Amino acid sequence: MRKKYWGYILPSTLSFLLTGIYSIVDGIFVGRAMGDAGLAAINIVWPLVALIIALGTGIGMGASVMVSLNKGAGDEKTAAKMEGNAFFLLFTGSILLTAVLYASGNPLLTLLGADGEVHSLALTYLHYILLGSIIQVIASGSVPLIRNRGAAVFSMFAMACGCFINIALDYYLVLIAKTGLMGAAVATVLGQSVTLIISIAFYLKKKNRIAFKNLKPDKKAILSILKVAASPFGLTYLPSVTIIFMNLQCLKYGGEEAVSAYAVLAYLVSFMELVVQGISDGSQPLLSLSKGSGDKKALKSYTVWTFSLGIFLGILSGMLVYLCRYLIPVFYGTSANAAKLIIHAAPTFALVMAMYGLTKPAISYFYATEALFRSSFLVYGEVILTIAAIFTLPLFLGLNGVWFTMPLVQIILGLISIIFLLSSALKEKNKKSQH
Repeated sequence: MRKKYWGYILPSTLSFLLTGIYSIVDGIFVGRAMGDAGLAAINIVWPLVALIIALGTGIGMGASVMVSLNKGAGDEKTAAKMEGNAFFLLFTGSILLTAVLYASGNPLLTLLGADGEVHSLALTYLHYILLGSIIQVIASGSVPLIRNRGAAVFSMFAMACGCFINIALDYYLVLIAKTGLMGAAVATVLGQSVTLIISIAFYLKKKNRIAFKNLKPDKKAILSILKVAASPFGLTYLPSVTIIFMNLQCLKYGGEEAVSAYAVLAYLVSFMELVVQGISDGSQPLLSLSKGSGDKKALKSYTVWTFSLGIFLGILSGMLVYLCRYLIPVFYGTSANAAKLIIHAAPTFALVMAMYGLTKPAISYFYATEALFRSSFLVYGEVILTIAAIFTLPLFLGLNGVWFTMPLVQIILGLISIIFLLSSALKEKNKKSQH
C-alpha cells in the first residue's frame, strides 16, 4: 500500500515542484528585465490570469473525485460518463471565460489598482495570455484526469515538458529578446500547448479513448462535477483573491515598492502552495477510491501519510525562506527599498508557508472524501477572514498590518482544520463503538 501511495505522490509532487520552480524563475526573469514595474504589473494581473488555471484544475479535480468514488463503488459506467462530461465542461467553460475576460479586462485592471505604465504592461500580458486560454484550461484539467487513471508518471511527464519549454522560452523572450511581458505570456501559452498535445496523445491511445456518448452533456454528471469542483477551484483560485486585496493595501500603505516586495514574496508562497497541491492532488485518487469502496484502513493510512508529508514540507520551506531572506531580493533584482521590505516581511510569510502544510491538505482531504461543506467552509472562509483582516489590521499597524494578515488567517484556518479533523475521528470512533 505504501508503494502504491508513493507511486501517486512522487510524480504529482515533482510535477508541481517543477511548476513552482518555473513560477520563481519567471519572477526572476521579469524582475531582472523590467524591475519593480514589471513585477508589480504581473502581480496585479495575476488574479485574472489565475482564473484560467483554476477553472481547468477545479473541473479536472472535481471530475476526478467523482470518477474515483464511482469506480470504488463499482459503477464503471457512471465513472466513464463523469470523465467525458469533464471535457465538455472544460471546453465550454474556457470559451465563456475567455470572452468575459477579454471584454472586461481593461476596467478590471484599473479596479485592481493598475495605473500608468503598470496598467499598460498588465493589459499586454493579459491579452496575450487570453490568446491561448482555451489551451490552458483544457491542459490544466486533463492532467488530474490522466493521473486519476493511474498514469501519474505520464501526467508528470506532460506537466514537466510544458514547464521546461516555458522556462526556456521565458529566458529567451524576456531576457534575451527583450519582449517584456508579451514574451512571458507567449512562453506560458506555448508551454501549456506542449502539455495539451501530450495529454491528447494519451487519450488517442485505444485503451484510453473516451466514448463519444460520454462526451454528451448529462445534467446529473455536470451538477455532480461542479458540486465537487467548487472546492478545488476555490483552493486554486482564492489565493489570487488574497493577492488582489494585498496589492490594493500595499499600494495604499507602501506604494509601488511594497507591491513589488509582495510580488516576490507571493512567488515564494505560491511555490509552497504548488508543492502541497502536488501532495494533495497525488493522494486524491487513493483517498476517493478508498472512500468509495469503504476501505477505512487504507483511507486512514493515506490520510496520515498525506498530512505528515505536508506538515513536514511546510515547516521546511518556512525555515528556508526565513534563513534566506537576505538573498531573496538579490535574485529578483528588486530596488533597495523593496529589498528592505522583503527582508522585513519574510518571517511572516515563512509562517504562512509552514501553516499551508496543514491547511491545504485538510481542504483537499475533505473534498476528496466528499465532505464538501467542510472543504468549502475552509476555502471560502479564508476569503472572508482575509478581507476582514486586510482592511482592519492596517488601520492600527500600517503596512505591518498588511504583512500580518496572511499568517493570522492561516493560524485561524489551521485551528478550524484541526477541529474538523478531530470531530471526524471522534464520529468514526463512535460508529465503531456502536457496532
